[in-house]
Amino acid sequence: MILFPNKINHDYGGSKIAIYGLYPVFVLYIFRSLVHFLSENAGLVGIASIKELPNIDSIDPNNLVYLFASLWGATQVSLTLILIILFVKYKNLVPLIYMICLLDHCLRLISGTLHPLTDDYYISTPPGVIGNIPILIYFMIMFYLSLKKRNTEYD
Repeated sequence: MILFPNKINHDYGGSKIAIYGLYPVFVLYIFRSLVHFLSENAGLVGIASIKELPNIDSIDPNNLVYLFASLWGATQVSLTLILIILFVKYKNLVPLIYMICLLDHCLRLISGTLHPLTDDYYISTPPGVIGNIPILIYFMIMFYLSLKKRNTEYD
């Protein structure tokens, strides 16, 4: 299987497991992106369990935080739509889709390392923190399977 094929088409030769493995990824990406983009607090309070900040001189700093989180959600919506279109139209780009997901996830981990939030910022541990390493491992396995030549006897 080729990561960057010369012709894009439906001729996917990797494991079928990697194809089916994208469905839960897309469900997660759709949910996550729409919540961050559309919800009143960009999903930061209700889902990510981040504490709201106190007003400073009658200015609510949460509005700024929610704006940037919503902008991030808009970018997530765009990425999700592009990945779904690539998947539906060009199955031989499945390895590239997984590489993009891996890159996105690794950059998130780097961002969290560069700008860590202590427990003081959270009401409880957010699902993103709990799922970071398992999702990273999942993406690495699925990426490998998407590149692995299909064994038609078992796959």
